[in-house]
This record gives sequence, structure tokens and C-alpha cells, in this order.
Amino acid sequence: MKTFELGYFGNIWVKQNVLELAGESFDGHEHKFDHVTLLVSGKVSVQIKDNPPKEFTAPTFIVIRKEHQHKITALEDKTIYYCVYALRDLDGNAMEIFGDQHDPEYAATRSAGYWEKVKELEAT
Repeated sequence: MKTFELGYFGNIWVKQNVLELAGESFDGHEHKFDHVTLLVSGKVSVQIKDNPPKEFTAPTFIVIRKEHQHKITALEDKTIYYCVYALRDLDGNAMEIFGDQHDPEYAATRSAGYWEKVKELEAT
């Protein structure tokens, strides 16, 4: 399995996961908050805790509830899915982060001195 941290915008984080071969899996883990998994190609089996697995075929999305151990297994080669979730602070509040990595208008849409003001505010 390959994982690629693609980045963020506002309070949304996106992580790509690639399961090259049928049978590959992302072993079970759990999260502190609900999130969505976007299945963009292939087919997966998702097992929540000790429940029977459920199959999903792309294109679709899968809701992963907080504090539920889940395991995702590819049922087809070249399965790709994205974990999409809100960035949160330790208290569970959504937090926003902006950057230029994925924004083609980033530099053009900010007034002169904008980022210096943001850094000043963050320092206080």
C-alpha cells in the first residue's frame, strides 16, 4: 500500500491511498472524529470492528465513524481511495490552514502584506 499526504485547504485534509493488488489492505485503526473515504477506482471491502465486511465499488464514498476500528481491503488491483477529513485542534474544534501548494490563484488573490499580517496574528 502507498499513502500520499496530498495536503489541505481551509479545514479539509486529503490523503491518497493506493492498493496496487487485490488482497492488499490498510490494517485496522480508528479516528477521534467521523470522516469520509472517497473510493475513486476499484472495489474494497470495509470491516468495522468485528462486524461482517461490506463491499463498495467506485465511484462512491464511505462514511467512517469516529472511534470505530476499521480495515480496508482491495478487492481489485489498482484500487485508489482518498481519506478526507476536517483538521481539528486538540479540543475537537475545526481549524483552518491555507497554503499555495494546490491553489493556482494563490499569489494573485492575496493583497500585499496579507501573509505578514497572518504571521503576526499567529504569533499573538
